[in-house]
Amino acid sequence: MDARRRPAVLGVAVGGVLAGHWLTYLAVSPTSHARTALLHDTGHAYLGLANDVGLLVVMAAFAAIFLGRLTARGFDSVAGITSRIVGFQVGAFLAMEVLERITAGAPLTALAHHLLLPVGIAVQIGVALLASAVIRWLLRLADRVASAMAAGAASPPRPVTVFALPTGTFVPAGRELFATGVRGPPTDR
Repeated sequence: MDARRRPAVLGVAVGGVLAGHWLTYLAVSPTSHARTALLHDTGHAYLGLANDVGLLVVMAAFAAIFLGRLTARGFDSVAGITSRIVGFQVGAFLAMEVLERITAGAPLTALAHHLLLPVGIAVQIGVALLASAVIRWLLRLADRVASAMAAGAASPPRPVTVFALPTGTFVPAGRELFATGVRGPPTDR
């Protein structure tokens, strides 16, 4: 993959990790009270800010992918991108859960409770596949826009009428009622 595009794909994957993390906790602890207690006990105080920043990163990454495709062809295969995003998201999710437990002083054995790891891994894979589908759509859209732009640049520009003035002789309203025949020049008397 072109080194210029790696940060954009990484940005999508980072956002995917945060989205998958949030969805995992929704799945394993569906009630708000229980989820809040579980998040508090496991070192998730930072999560609100991280999710906000992650959303901004993902939007910027999608824009970079689209604009990058418009300006340069030859993006890596979608399958390669998908496998990288899945691998990153699963690994980052596992590392995130371990680090959260360590910083909160919670036992690592708690990771086995609530089906957190299997659900989390499955959710991360699903989010990564969705992100890859969005990337594929953005790349196809960028290809179509680039083709349309190239086709437009190849043809000569068409003149565009912004404002047209009427042509012909101007006759003030009412004057035509008194005109008879052909008029000559004024006479000097």
